[in-house]
Amino acid sequence: MTRVVLWSTITVFFVTLVESTILARLAFLPAVPDLVLLIVVWVSIMNGGSAGATTGFVSGLILDFISAAPIGLNALTKSVTGFIGGRLSGSFNMNRLSLPMFVAAVATAVKALLVFLASLFFGSGVAAYGLADARFWWEIVINALCAPPVFALLSLFPSLYVAGIGDTQ
Repeated sequence: MTRVVLWSTITVFFVTLVESTILARLAFLPAVPDLVLLIVVWVSIMNGGSAGATTGFVSGLILDFISAAPIGLNALTKSVTGFIGGRLSGSFNMNRLSLPMFVAAVATAVKALLVFLASLFFGSGVAAYGLADARFWWEIVINALCAPPVFALLSLFPSLYVAGIGDTQ
């Protein structure tokens, strides 16, 4: 599991830089895809709740330090989403097209729910999603469309992102 978390963290660091510097500046995108969330969900489904929660927490901390979000918000949302995704480990074949899209849409909705719950405790310091907010729906659509290529790309490197039999747990 250590190898999986290490490589996932390295990947998330570079993906976070791409998200914050390039994707956030593309005017034609109605919402920025949350590629880090997709990576965390894929790693958790392939490796279980422990790897998913750990990868989510570390990934969230990286996002917290790079973004303007309150420290711990992304760590919370990504680790809980990673843990929930890990509960689905071994249940589904993620090599299909529709299932990754569905999983990404649900993960985005879970993230939005967690952000909303955090906003109840921390008020205006946390920008929550609203069901009527177009940005929320666009993020679900964009994440769902990005999930199959992201999952396919990660599955090309199973020795880096999937814990094997000889790994230390």
